[in-house]
Amino acid sequence: MAIIRRVSFTQSGNICADDIALIDTPEKLLKFAVDKGLDTIPLDAKGVAEKLGIRVEYISLKEGLSGILYKDKESNSWVLHVNKEHHPNRQRYTIAHELGHFCLHRHLKQRFEDKIFFRGGEPNKPEWQANEFASSILMPEREFKDMIRSGVRNVEELAKEFQVSTLALRIRAKNIGLSGHGL
Repeated sequence: MAIIRRVSFTQSGNICADDIALIDTPEKLLKFAVDKGLDTIPLDAKGVAEKLGIRVEYISLKEGLSGILYKDKESNSWVLHVNKEHHPNRQRYTIAHELGHFCLHRHLKQRFEDKIFFRGGEPNKPEWQANEFASSILMPEREFKDMIRSGVRNVEELAKEFQVSTLALRIRAKNIGLSGHGL
């Protein structure tokens, strides 16, 4: 017997809190973005966060700190601070990483402070999972491989298409089974 669950939205177009739990994979998040009319290549990460009811603020943060996601006790809503000093590609990755925490880990704790991504390996499973989630929504495997098949093989060009760093792109390529400097 199939159970059908209707996803409802507020008047502002944001998803209702009861239905946010349904978005627990990169694929579901990307489908949500498409359903909301948001760009997916490159992903409008800030738009996705806002449609999920997360307030995104660009502020100065301590050196080495990329982002903070926390649940504000007063408003009972989620807030994402992004380091305004970082490159726009880093900011997008930070938002995507925090979306990973939001979708996968918000039931575990209500505050995430994230430092340097992709350096020296991840110290714990939630950080590794948030990085995987971020890479999967910023550089979806099918679209990544489609670009390669269509002849786009230059790392810098691919990074520009996805609006990510070349390092993030190379790591994603390796994780989905692609290798080589020219991919």
